[in-house]
Amino acid sequence: MSKMKYRRNAIGVIARRDIKSTVNGIGIYVAASLAFLVAMLFVRSNLKGVTENGLMVMVNPLNYPLFIAVIIGATYLALTSTISVARERDQGTLEVLFYGPVDSTTYITAKFVEQIVTFLGLIVVYIAVFFIISKMTNFGMDGSFLAMAGLSVLLAASIVAFGLLLSTVSRSARTSVIVLLVLLLAFLAIDIVAGILNSMSAKDMSATLIYARVAVDMLNRGLKWISPFAYLNRGIAAVGLGVASQILSSIGASLLYTVVLLALAVQFLDRRGVRK
Repeated sequence: MSKMKYRRNAIGVIARRDIKSTVNGIGIYVAASLAFLVAMLFVRSNLKGVTENGLMVMVNPLNYPLFIAVIIGATYLALTSTISVARERDQGTLEVLFYGPVDSTTYITAKFVEQIVTFLGLIVVYIAVFFIISKMTNFGMDGSFLAMAGLSVLLAASIVAFGLLLSTVSRSARTSVIVLLVLLLAFLAIDIVAGILNSMSAKDMSATLIYARVAVDMLNRGLKWISPFAYLNRGIAAVGLGVASQILSSIGASLLYTVVLLALAVQFLDRRGVRK
């Protein structure tokens, strides 16, 4: 049997084991419930606005709630993959695996595949639930909603790859989890703050806010190549413009970003070894 076939079989075995563990555990269901709860708060806010103000023009009212649900789901999967790698190294499971037909590439790929398959199942549930919400609230689900659902898979892939990289770089599960959460929150916060400041008119801003806007905008531009959310924003913007070349370019950039992170994770796992 060729090395590639051994590797594919090993990836399948590890991924199926982890998927079974995820499905049988309670964590994924708690994360999904939390995602729906937070998303429903935003849907409720939109409904309240319609109730209080009467007829309103709302562009894609379900897109942002979906975005929030995706962030929660993808972050949970990134955390579980990060913890899993660190735990298996601590318990010696990783060392045992590497005595068989498993190497760094096989192991990282299997962990990545498991999380993406899990997220695909999660996004199907998201779409079904939001379809029901759309029927109950009369909030429309147009092509942009489905486009965001599709792009969210790329976001999840990049966040999971980011988590796997941190798990191979950090010395402990606690450190990798803390660093992952801090960085993702920082990326998201900077992106949101930059959006708010850029939407404000300069004549209505104080000098301090103008300087803050320039500083935050420069920081946000600097992070656009390392923040997973920046790749999603470029994809959403490209879909909004409807330019096929830009859509393909944004998808390609996101895939390249994910592949680079996974390659770095493999390299760091090779260098640090399978022992704690």
